[in-house]
Amino acid sequence: MAVTRITLGHTTRREKLGAVLLLAFIALGGVLGGWVAGPLRYQVQADRLDLAPGSVGSPADHSAPEVSTLAEIEASERFILVNEEHGDWQRSTGGMIGDIYYNKVTLADGTVLAARVNLDAKKSEFILSEDMEALLQSYDHVLVTYPIGTLRPWPEGVEREAAAADWFTYRAGYLDMQGDFGVELPDKAELCRHSFLAGCAAGLVLGLIVTAALSLRGDRKERKASTPRNDVERWILGTYANWALFFGQLDYKGKLTNPSTVRSPLYFGGRVKDNDSRKFTIQTLKDSWDIKNLQELLETVEYMSRGPGLRNCGTQADRAWELCRSTQLLGMAYIAGWLSREEMVERSCAICRTIQETFHSWEEMAGSYVEGCVQWTLQSGLPMYRADMRREIHENLCRREDSPYRLPWNLPLRP
Repeated sequence: MAVTRITLGHTTRREKLGAVLLLAFIALGGVLGGWVAGPLRYQVQADRLDLAPGSVGSPADHSAPEVSTLAEIEASERFILVNEEHGDWQRSTGGMIGDIYYNKVTLADGTVLAARVNLDAKKSEFILSEDMEALLQSYDHVLVTYPIGTLRPWPEGVEREAAAADWFTYRAGYLDMQGDFGVELPDKAELCRHSFLAGCAAGLVLGLIVTAALSLRGDRKERKASTPRNDVERWILGTYANWALFFGQLDYKGKLTNPSTVRSPLYFGGRVKDNDSRKFTIQTLKDSWDIKNLQELLETVEYMSRGPGLRNCGTQADRAWELCRSTQLLGMAYIAGWLSREEMVERSCAICRTIQETFHSWEEMAGSYVEGCVQWTLQSGLPMYRADMRREIHENLCRREDSPYRLPWNLPLRP
């Protein structure tokens, strides 16, 4: 089975940095969306509108000729219609063609057109009559100066409806005197809000991709730093492989994540070489060994591998317990950052040569170590399932294809 590292109740440094990086991407996306893309989108949409002086729908000026008949209108690309009108509000003033309202405009020559008009730019001048009776009529006599206009064909989809209308006589198109002045400007605040949300979403996606890539790269780098790269290093790790697999099952509170043995990768010091493992290993050395620095660790290793700790051993189980825990401590020193890889290997090789001289095979050494571990578990009053777990780890190590126990026992151990 493959192992899954469970860190319930603990957030690794990488996870914290990943969360910060992800939030940074989301914030950056939101800023770029709301403060850059939003205003830019607004400007692009606004720039599509022709609202400059002299454009269709703008107030009349001297940039286009004045006209009053259909012939003059058709002869000009752009024009200013000056029309004398009699407004009778009891009659039709226009109508709907499709979804758009068109004004009714009657020219001096009697032609009636449908027109779209920018009413804000339309100018009306009342023509006073000397005839008092005319003033009392129900219509106004005005001279209307319309905004700059042009003739346009009917919009696609309304040709049939325009042909069926009966309130104008000019059928070829309509009179546009509104232009882009009839188009509602985009809502800048709404555009910025949408762009902000879109930017946050894009930042989230990009942040997830980047953090995942960085995490994967970091994992590979840390696993490579923790994994033996040659037979000598695999041999060294084999002396404490049982403990390494057990230690790898502990969470950052020192509790077993799974009371049963699972097959997992073999790492120096039992952990991937990352910042969180470094802190956990240092804390474990302090709590379980009362070791607070490298000097104390090396003194303990010397005591167990060459000093009284080894000399006072009466059984092979005792010797395996002392020697294998010595290489274990050196592996922990490497994960803790107290020893370089080269120095850890060099010091471990010296102890492993003693192990080769003390035992005759992997089977003898590993079996003796498990026996010593069981004795220590009983003496320490720890739950027996831990001893059972170490026996199961031993059985798995003997079976697995990548087991260091498959290496030659008398492998030359030179750094």
